[in-house]
Amino acid sequence: MSVTLRQLGYFVAVAEHGTVTAAAAELYVSQSSISSAIGDLERALNVQLFVRHSRGLSLSGEGQALLPQARFLLRDMADFERSAAHLGDELTGSINIGCYSTIAPMLLPRAVATLAREYPALEVTFTEGSRTQLLDGLSLGRHDVLVLYDYRFKHDLPLVGQVERLGAFPPYALLPASHRLAEEKEVRLHELASDPFILFGLEPAEEYFLSMFNQVGVEPNVRYRTTNHEVLRGLVAQGVGYSLLTQRTRQTFSHEGIEYATAEISGPHDPLGVIAITPGRRGLLRKIDAFISIARSIVNDPLALNDR
Repeated sequence: MSVTLRQLGYFVAVAEHGTVTAAAAELYVSQSSISSAIGDLERALNVQLFVRHSRGLSLSGEGQALLPQARFLLRDMADFERSAAHLGDELTGSINIGCYSTIAPMLLPRAVATLAREYPALEVTFTEGSRTQLLDGLSLGRHDVLVLYDYRFKHDLPLVGQVERLGAFPPYALLPASHRLAEEKEVRLHELASDPFILFGLEPAEEYFLSMFNQVGVEPNVRYRTTNHEVLRGLVAQGVGYSLLTQRTRQTFSHEGIEYATAEISGPHDPLGVIAITPGRRGLLRKIDAFISIARSIVNDPLALNDR
């Protein structure tokens, strides 16, 4: 018995909705059709994809392992159909981009606009999130490419997929406009350690910024934590503390329009790399190559990094 795309589509739908009833409603087919297709698929693969219980279905271990590949196969077939319908277009299909939350405001608007302008037949979707959320999404087949920071204390990326370097952002300090060092172009962490520190805590950024203090042998006075960089800038602008970030904005104003100061950080602090990750079991497709090229040009655009 051969596996069909219809069976794979029903498999993915039931996995995402948790019940045959919900999947049938979403796909506008009968529950019996879905149940029959799932049964045929399990027999064709000789595995149990779901564990049946009173509340519905949950994925078995085999089902969890096969779900990402099923998603990829369905996406590839959709790309194939779009390509056949647009043989004269330069690039077709779909691409789902996963982007680390703090990189997203700088990267995604320009990247999506460029893709829409240069490749109008390409369907673009995107997701912002934490590192863990995005890597989980990649492993489950939800994303075609991720853009993340390359934290050197993390060693799992080669296990996840192929890594492409896009560029790097040097860390810098954000200071209240009234701070004693606000007029300085460069500061040392030793000079700031006793001041109230606002720590950016979206994992694993917290570990990265704390490691900078550890690197020079000082302990920061952590007063606040936030996972929102706009809240962080607002707190700095309000004068309640200083902070550290890597990705810069074009202007040094909080969301409320209050100005803050920035300064370079002296010492042995290397720029934080920005990388693209694609699934290791798939070669780079033209659509992914196109996005990576656009993303690299944005990351290395001085206008995107200069907030002075």
